[in-house]
Amino acid sequence: MKIEDLRNIYTNSRVDLIELGGESIYYAEEKVEEGHNSLFLLEYNRRTKRERVVTNYILNDPSFVHHYFAFPSEILMVTEDGGSEVWILALEKESGHERRMARLSLLGSFCGCTALDSSRLLLWTKENDGVKELFSTYRRLTGQERVCYLYDLDEERYWFVRDPRLISATPEDIVPCQAEDAAQLLVLEPHGDEAEKEKCYRNRRWLGDNVKDSVWLCPLLDLVVSLKAGEPRAPMELVLSTGTSGLLRYAGMDAEGLYFRAKYFPDEDERIIEFRRRDGAKQAVCRLPKRENSRLLFLQGGSSAPFRAYVVEDRGDFCRCEGVFRASLTLDVSKELGEPIACVEDRYLVARYILADDKDSFEFHTVLDAKTGSQQSYECRCAVSGPTVVLY
Repeated sequence: MKIEDLRNIYTNSRVDLIELGGESIYYAEEKVEEGHNSLFLLEYNRRTKRERVVTNYILNDPSFVHHYFAFPSEILMVTEDGGSEVWILALEKESGHERRMARLSLLGSFCGCTALDSSRLLLWTKENDGVKELFSTYRRLTGQERVCYLYDLDEERYWFVRDPRLISATPEDIVPCQAEDAAQLLVLEPHGDEAEKEKCYRNRRWLGDNVKDSVWLCPLLDLVVSLKAGEPRAPMELVLSTGTSGLLRYAGMDAEGLYFRAKYFPDEDERIIEFRRRDGAKQAVCRLPKRENSRLLFLQGGSSAPFRAYVVEDRGDFCRCEGVFRASLTLDVSKELGEPIACVEDRYLVARYILADDKDSFEFHTVLDAKTGSQQSYECRCAVSGPTVVLY
């Protein structure tokens, strides 16, 4: 495990992490400098322990929110204030040069975005007072509450998305990935949250057996071509699905596969399903234990570590964290240290505790070593990627 403490290189500012991993950490820092609200995009070199300014901007309107998407040589930044105006910038990591910049005026109010690659994004808008009549007609014709757009920075234009699976998705339901040596898009189509799906199971006598959770996969290029052609349904392949009696949720990925949690409500059988990247094979790789007052903690492996799963069980004054898939750790954590949120190298457990009242909020993280029994606490935010813990 390696701890990188960014608190030593900035003060009195707001920091958002953009990318962890490799030799560099990229992050955004908002601060007041010379009387101006400023935004800095920065690179921290983990080897030299030095910070480099990639680029910076003066923020004329501090109410704008920034969304960041990192790619091997570029960072996409989407800036919005919840209205119809959206700015999109493609920035080169090495030089800070703006490769592309676009200002969009969309129908309705911005309500989400995600990047498919370094040139294309999906954006969503919802009804606002200025387009009530238009959205009313749209709902009547499509049954949809939101509008989805595909925007291409290189072509400098957008297309309205017609596929209902994408229109109704959230940004978290769109997962870019590599499968079978090509850029793919994983599209998750869950039915509500877990409580809603279980409620549907209890009411299956009236609802029937077709209340589904589905997972779709599509080559990214095929998807883009289909959306630009205005096709009503993109050429996605259904790779996993369950009806009213089951639950299917995405859990994470590593270099070998994509992983899902599947549950069969009639007998409470719950397993991890692997979708193998190289050949598309599917198999149940782990049966999850049935325990009261427990939750599951899934950790993505990325390109350098395996996907792992832990069960976190409430035992009164403490929580027990126990590895159940590709993990052997068993560790008891006092509730005074907070909730376990990550495990590094199947040895170090990271717990988070938030102390808040009506005025202030304080965030603490503790790293516990299961091998030596030692622990270290920090008052800050924390992110974990593979073997790296970043304090900021």
